Amino acid sequence: MHTIPIILNLLCGLLIFLYGMRQMSHALKSLAGDKLKTIFKTTITSPYKGALLGAIFTALVQSSSAITVLVVGLVDSGLMSLLQATGVIMGANLGTTVTTQLITLNLTDFIPYFICVGTCIIVCFKKRPFHQIGYFLFSFGLLFLGLQMVKTAMSPIVESTLFQQLIFNVQGNLILCLLLGMSITFLIQSSSASTAILISLVSTGAISLYTAIPILFGHEIGTCMTAILSSLGGNTAGKQAALIHFTFNLVGTLLFLPFISLLIDFTATFSPSPERQIANAQLVFNLVTVLLFLPFSKYFVKFATTIFKDRKKGVRL
Repeated sequence: MHTIPIILNLLCGLLIFLYGMRQMSHALKSLAGDKLKTIFKTTITSPYKGALLGAIFTALVQSSSAITVLVVGLVDSGLMSLLQATGVIMGANLGTTVTTQLITLNLTDFIPYFICVGTCIIVCFKKRPFHQIGYFLFSFGLLFLGLQMVKTAMSPIVESTLFQQLIFNVQGNLILCLLLGMSITFLIQSSSASTAILISLVSTGAISLYTAIPILFGHEIGTCMTAILSSLGGNTAGKQAALIHFTFNLVGTLLFLPFISLLIDFTATFSPSPERQIANAQLVFNLVTVLLFLPFSKYFVKFATTIFKDRKKGVRL
């Protein structure tokens, strides 16, 4: 196995995937303009409305991080309470599952058409919204092109002795699977990209669903780590929002771990495809945790404000 070319192909695929996702997000945010901030500021009157809007706009923007940053800014400026922000953060978790659902679609044959049509629109139209629509289609094509490169590069990797030994060591060990999922997401800085790799591994039969699902849960926790690190040098509101996000995903994971077999059996009733089962497991996980924890939003807020107290009120952080 020629290691360097394979790693380079994998990295190129990941970079194209991440670039396509980022540009697609920018195009959608540009189309939304300042309306997103206005809607959040004026419409969210409860955590329930916040969760609904958080899910919708994260699905549209394709970036839970972007929504979380916006929410933290609104909380810090006093335009949104931390309780309202909690609903949006929970909803953002649910909205980000749309990306995984898209990844599992077999759109490989349409990649050239998305890129071609998008390029034509970009060249022919310089004004919004058509120009941004062109960027969206072009980026959508790049996203799936990168995913296809990742799948191709993963094939020889899963056959290597080193990889098989790694999977042998973590298989059946929930803690190691969680740590592996957290580490991959933290290193790549994208839960969608790490989930794309996981789906590629499952599709090749390299790992079973009983190994993949705990790794997927690790992705859910790992996606919080970036926000936690970025909030360490920031204001109190950022720390509180990051802690709520982390606590929400951690408690949800601990709740689901004993029921992995039931979750796999449940997702199998909708599709026998392992790729679709991964996507549906993520959807079920986030939907159930949002429905379970949303009524207890005020307790998440209370916990966060107890851990990180506001200096402005003369209390130690």
